[in-house]
Amino acid sequence: MGAITALGGVLGGLMTRQALAAGSMGQLEPAVSPYGPLFAAKDQETGLELLKLPRGFTYRSYSWQGDLMTDGSRVRGVHDGMGVVMAGGKGGQDAFLIRNHELRGIAAELLPAKGIYDGNRQSGGYVGGGCDVLRVRNGKLVEHYQTLGGTSTNCAGGVTPWSSWITCEETTYDGTSAGGKKHGYAFECSVNPNETSGQPIVGMGRFAHEAVAVDPATGYVYETEDARNISGFYRYKPVNTSGRYGSLAQGGQLQAAKVTGVAGAKLLALGGANAVDHVGQTLDIEWIDLDEPDAAPSGGRSGPYLEALSKGCLTMSRGEGIWHHGDSIAVVDTSFGRDSNGSDGRGLGAVWVYTPSISNPERGTMTLLYAAAARVAGNNPDNLTISPRGGIVTCDDGAEVEDAYGAGQRLMGYNAEGAAYILAKSNVVIENSDIARMGRTGQFPADDYRGSEFCGACFDPAGDTLFVNVQSPGITFAIRGPWAKGNL
Repeated sequence: MGAITALGGVLGGLMTRQALAAGSMGQLEPAVSPYGPLFAAKDQETGLELLKLPRGFTYRSYSWQGDLMTDGSRVRGVHDGMGVVMAGGKGGQDAFLIRNHELRGIAAELLPAKGIYDGNRQSGGYVGGGCDVLRVRNGKLVEHYQTLGGTSTNCAGGVTPWSSWITCEETTYDGTSAGGKKHGYAFECSVNPNETSGQPIVGMGRFAHEAVAVDPATGYVYETEDARNISGFYRYKPVNTSGRYGSLAQGGQLQAAKVTGVAGAKLLALGGANAVDHVGQTLDIEWIDLDEPDAAPSGGRSGPYLEALSKGCLTMSRGEGIWHHGDSIAVVDTSFGRDSNGSDGRGLGAVWVYTPSISNPERGTMTLLYAAAARVAGNNPDNLTISPRGGIVTCDDGAEVEDAYGAGQRLMGYNAEGAAYILAKSNVVIENSDIARMGRTGQFPADDYRGSEFCGACFDPAGDTLFVNVQSPGITFAIRGPWAKGNL
């Protein structure tokens, strides 16, 4: 019953549905939203109609790509994963967010943060990724500044119970031959730039990290890997479980998940050679120790994945967002399913729920909560969050969807039966005249950005505000509204 309690009845509703209609092969149409249909809504900051939302919802944009930050630097682009790490200020009215920038390759400039990992010039430039901090009060930006630089491809990550952010490099780039450093690590970031060391948590493994979720009951950190059809599902057991800033870097044991009784189980699609054949199915999981978390990649596969595979551990398609709530953890596989050619691990995505065993922490279960069987019902979910009320939200990241509300990427909510509905839709189309009127000339080009993915969805602790990014041109939104009308 743990997962039913953890996700506010979502999994319980799913199980009821499966008892009535066993063998579900996935969702074909979006469910009806409890918040109603979508309409173009004006941004309270710019007056532009950048989002489509249900009636009664409002939003404000800020910290656009190229904006001047409080510390004198400029906001980098490619906004990605993000989390509300703490609330503070008078009456706890301030929300502190840490936001990733998924900048890959070599950039002309190093991100000017105090915490720097790889600051060496290499291949004619610098590793340009990193993280910044946003302080928001009542939905309005108060200040924003850099906290980490010299990292690459900072995709997603996760908040910790001790009010920090773990940012993840979605790459195994090795710059040592060019004077740089190895990449593919997780880093801890603080809202105080003086505390952000820029040192990797090597014990958490070197692979194409996507996101992490900390189980506050045990201190274990669950990790996803984003490498097409060669991805493991991992967790890190720190030796220091005090739950303090820097404790994860003191070492620990990396483990990989294995389906009990099934060596090398594949979780790429329903049926066929896979260990799962219907939505609602539950698999028993055990955890296997890995000896070489920093092993180099080989043949396109990460070192930890190769060791996990040799020990019979499971394979996912592309692990993405992961979030802890209650006593369970929701996990996204963005490419679960099949494409039109019938190829496994090239589908429209799924959401799993992992629930640790209370009696034996080395065991648990994974239940397939949701699988998309048509693009209109789910378009490769990526980042994921869970509201304080236990409702799931995912960010679509597939090809731009044409649905009843036109073209554009979407935020999807999930109802009490585990079915996805359309919560919001991008309407970011920007003309040169809009850029000039906003005072942002030269920061980004005019374009139709409706196909750019949503990223970094997260709620404030009170559940009043949903923060989310659009990756290009790089915008952060704060969305407010009558959340109590539905399950979010």
